[in-house]
Amino acid sequence: MTGKKIRLSRFRYRDSKQGLIVPIDHGLTLGPVAGLGSVREISSWIKHPAICGVIVHKGMAERLGDAGLLDGLGVMVHLNGMAMLAKHPDTKERVTGIATAVRLGADAVSFQVNFDGQNDSANLRQMGDIVDEASRFSLPVLAMVYDKVKCEGKVRTERLRHLIRLSIELGCDAIKIAPPEAPSELAGLLDGLSEDIPVFLAGGSVTTPDSLTQMARAGIRAGTAGLCVGRNVFQRPDSGEILTQLREVLLPRFPRVSELPLHGEISYGAH
Repeated sequence: MTGKKIRLSRFRYRDSKQGLIVPIDHGLTLGPVAGLGSVREISSWIKHPAICGVIVHKGMAERLGDAGLLDGLGVMVHLNGMAMLAKHPDTKERVTGIATAVRLGADAVSFQVNFDGQNDSANLRQMGDIVDEASRFSLPVLAMVYDKVKCEGKVRTERLRHLIRLSIELGCDAIKIAPPEAPSELAGLLDGLSEDIPVFLAGGSVTTPDSLTQMARAGIRAGTAGLCVGRNVFQRPDSGEILTQLREVLLPRFPRVSELPLHGEISYGAH
């Protein structure tokens, strides 16, 4: 457990209970994505000191690592996926193993389960297998859990609370969820659950900076572990500015980029 704790800490700021993780695993699902067109394009923002860690598929882990762009960052290798071209895109398949993630230098692994009401058995089996396999390497596991069953209000909240709870029951070390539409509902959603598992909030499709920072503040009040935001970072022409804004919410004492020294290297690993 000590190994897991140390590795998971790399995805949060050293002086905060919060962290900012940027997933860049979208290409497998969506194909070529604006903002992730090439390693060169990713290099324009990935070294921003607001970023604690990234989530990548194995191929991008190799390419970014070879380019020196993962130095000092927490690295999660994503273990499953499915292209939107498929007949059942919500049923994710394993595409790599824990040993490969370790070889690539991963500090943790992640996987996504979309519960559509018909694939629950496959999702639970995959979750259990991944946790068991990762525990042999003391690698933390982050589960991206999404409820795809159409429902609203109290029913939706109770379903998502159940999905978070089953992630705890099966031994996941952290979880990523989509926040409710109303930030005021977040505290009730996570009541009692965020005490037992770090919960990161997804950013979803591109929204306004104000909406994003409002969600981050609501998350802090509800006891979340921070944000896991992808498109709201790399699909903006001003990626650096939104990263700075989010860092100021999650870690107010951290200096603005404009206040950092002009000479000498910035240590991106000392979050």
